[in-house]
Amino acid sequence: MLWSRKLPPVHDRARAVGIDLTASRVLAEAIGGKSRAIILNEPDAELALFISGDRRTPEIGRAGFALCRKMPHVVCSNFLPAIGQSREWKIGRHTLIAEAALNLVFEKIRGPIANESDAVALALPVYLGPSQVTRVGITAGRAKLPLKGTAVGALAIAADRAATLLAGKPATPEAGAADWVVPLRPASGGPGAVVVIDADEFAVSAVLVSVEGEVVRVVGSAVWPRLAVKVWKDKLLDAISDRCVRLCRRDPRDSAEAEQALFEQLDEALDSARAGQRIGLTVRTAHWFQDVVQQPEEFESHCAALTRLAGDSVRDFVNGIGLAEPPRAVWLTDAASRLPGFVRAVHANTPEGTAVEILPPNAIALAAAALVPRWLAGDLPRAHLDSMIPLPKDSAAPPEAAKKSAPRTGG
Repeated sequence: MLWSRKLPPVHDRARAVGIDLTASRVLAEAIGGKSRAIILNEPDAELALFISGDRRTPEIGRAGFALCRKMPHVVCSNFLPAIGQSREWKIGRHTLIAEAALNLVFEKIRGPIANESDAVALALPVYLGPSQVTRVGITAGRAKLPLKGTAVGALAIAADRAATLLAGKPATPEAGAADWVVPLRPASGGPGAVVVIDADEFAVSAVLVSVEGEVVRVVGSAVWPRLAVKVWKDKLLDAISDRCVRLCRRDPRDSAEAEQALFEQLDEALDSARAGQRIGLTVRTAHWFQDVVQQPEEFESHCAALTRLAGDSVRDFVNGIGLAEPPRAVWLTDAASRLPGFVRAVHANTPEGTAVEILPPNAIALAAAALVPRWLAGDLPRAHLDSMIPLPKDSAAPPEAAKKSAPRTGG
């Protein structure tokens, strides 16, 4: 009698993985056939970059996020911009520098990513300098991530969607999700420039990329730490706490537990505000509780000063470059579009011929993954892509698209 042993399924190692790393979080997407998100912090797809040091071993993710307001002295966060610097975080019994913190990130995500692929690309924020990028690559190598290349996230997304821009199609086919924010302007075809705006714990950043027939190249960039996500959340937490004081004479900031619980509700509240929905927040301690209801316009009012600064900053950045024609489009990442009033401010400070669109949350990770086959084939240089990316031959604009009229200027 013949016996057969059931073997585990052979995984498709031809899949490629793109990692989108910011100062706030890391997320990854696998492509090869149908794309799918990789679960980095079960059950969550993304891994929040908050490290708790209150236990024997530092823990990254939800454990750190759950203490960042309650016990900030035992939490390390916003460490990515400090790569290569001498800054130290003394958290509980642990002392970390940025590279050690980043190593914990890569160690955490190595398993889920190694289960998917032997080829990984890493998208990084524009504010990291060449020496910092080198250290990120070394740290990834020590963690045994199968890294094939790195690129500035904004440049990668421009390369990935260059064909749609050259053809005059919207960056996001399912653009209806953004209709409640602003009326999207019609896009023109042919070569042009696009502004990619992102936001994380460190800053809001903008990159202006020229999309040409055969290449995408960085024209300029700007970084505004005064508009960091943390600043917006601090503003909201203070405003909601002040409202709570007026309602019940109690201040959530007087209780570490209450402030932490309120802070943890902000991400869902930002999503509700972006969708134009009423926001319900609950403040609770051992001795009292209070429900606070907010409307989306109230969230925007709380952040009005930041919104004005954001709109002025984007306008001055684009005008300061002195383009012959206005940008074809402004693409906001999911993180940037969640900031109350931010999309409206950008819309109000861009020319009439510039389309304003919101990218899906996984857009940059997918764009990074799309670069992996090109690195493996030797089609891209073995260097950090921070200035230009040549486009595949089939991405060149058709002659008809190249001859289309330039975008309108005005208001």
